[in-house]
Amino acid sequence: MSSIKKLFVHFTTFFSGGMLMLLLGFVTFPILTRLLTREDYGILGLVTNTVAIATAVAKGGLSDGIIRFYREYAATSERLTLFTSTVLARGVLLAAVVVGIYVVVVPYVNKLVGLDARYLDCFLIMALYLFVRPLNIIVLNYLRAVEKIFLLNAVNVVAKVIGIVLAFGLLLVVIGELYGYLLGIALAELGATIYLARWLLTNYHFKMAQISGRLTLDLIKFGLPLLLSELAYLLLSFTDRYMIVAYHGQDVLGLYTVGYNVPSYINDLVMFSLSYAVVPIYTDLYLREGRGPTETFLSRSLNYYFMIMIPVCVGYAAVSQDILDTLASPKYDEAAAFSPIILVGLMFLGMNSILYAGLYVEKKSGQILAVMSCAVAINIGVNLALLPRYGAMGAAIATLVACVASSLLMAGLSWRYLRPAISFATIVYYSASSAAMYLAVTEIQTGHHWTNVAVKVPLGVAIMAVATIAREREIRSYVWRFVRGVSGRPV
Repeated sequence: MSSIKKLFVHFTTFFSGGMLMLLLGFVTFPILTRLLTREDYGILGLVTNTVAIATAVAKGGLSDGIIRFYREYAATSERLTLFTSTVLARGVLLAAVVVGIYVVVVPYVNKLVGLDARYLDCFLIMALYLFVRPLNIIVLNYLRAVEKIFLLNAVNVVAKVIGIVLAFGLLLVVIGELYGYLLGIALAELGATIYLARWLLTNYHFKMAQISGRLTLDLIKFGLPLLLSELAYLLLSFTDRYMIVAYHGQDVLGLYTVGYNVPSYINDLVMFSLSYAVVPIYTDLYLREGRGPTETFLSRSLNYYFMIMIPVCVGYAAVSQDILDTLASPKYDEAAAFSPIILVGLMFLGMNSILYAGLYVEKKSGQILAVMSCAVAINIGVNLALLPRYGAMGAAIATLVACVASSLLMAGLSWRYLRPAISFATIVYYSASSAAMYLAVTEIQTGHHWTNVAVKVPLGVAIMAVATIAREREIRSYVWRFVRGVSGRPV
């Protein structure tokens, strides 16, 4: 299978799983925004953000090296046993240490940012999630390494569904408090851990005697900068939440969280599907065929990303008011002013999985960390300048500035090793097509926000589908073959 065809297959599989996760998120999102106060919804977001940061720390860089090192240790069963034993044993140890630190530190952080003491249980109940989630990520990265993408998606979707059922059951029926919702999420993650651990130990051998200190150091040496880069990414995404609480309180935090979450759902669908699909492919391609074919693959991947990113950002700007009112209720209408700005920033950030390819394959993970650290510093600096006066809008602008800066810096450093070509013709064409789509969509007003969404979104998709098929020969050929196959004609 060619690399670009493999990209289509893997991206489609991840995208399908991501779409299911997105739909599940869109089911729970309007319920929670109406069921909870703005303060409670803001705290819910703050808890999940805090645990996401702590989870990145708990991985300790071990799981980040699985994709890069797995093939090197899969040649013999003995080396593979050494690899599995080392990753799993060190993963458990690191997770346990971080959970202990988290339980001690969280009460002090809550007091520092001025959170109501009644929310402390929400943070502490997630210590269970914090222990098991890093272990799940280890096994999920094994699934990525051996290209068992369907199983990976299935585990994620089933855990999400079970988590939703448990969370709402505990919130509405059993406990009746916000921490009950979080307990349901933690219990679902524990269930996923049981299944994934069984899969791993069925397919791989674990021996205490084969835990390797040298491999541990190699994994951490490679993975720690990536871990710190991920941590920087999370800080870039979430630091403004803590600053908003300090400057403007929990009500504005709830407004900003809603305005951030909707574009985050959209971005994650594209970004994680792309990242999960593209990184193993260009890593393997670079090792097998070298720089030239890898640059060609990256150029085409970047071209497809622009084809998605530009229409999505413009389309969301056209329907953000209707979407937020429909999904979150009118009490969050103010978020429509800044939410599209956040999406543009996140889309730039999502492009980094392609832009940093040269640094990744050359194991220059320290430079990836340096770029993300700079982006965090820029984000904090712009927030300090804008947040006190402009509130949520200032935080959104800070996110955009920092994300764009991260992409420019990443490209500048990485392209010394691998330099994908940017098709400016693609950018111009899809910008013009998206502008035409925007003008057509914004003319539609049915009188209700939900009917606006029902009409505007399909119309926007149809316009961009026509524009894409008209220009992209490869996509046109796929569509033609699909149509002929459905109609029963020979392909």
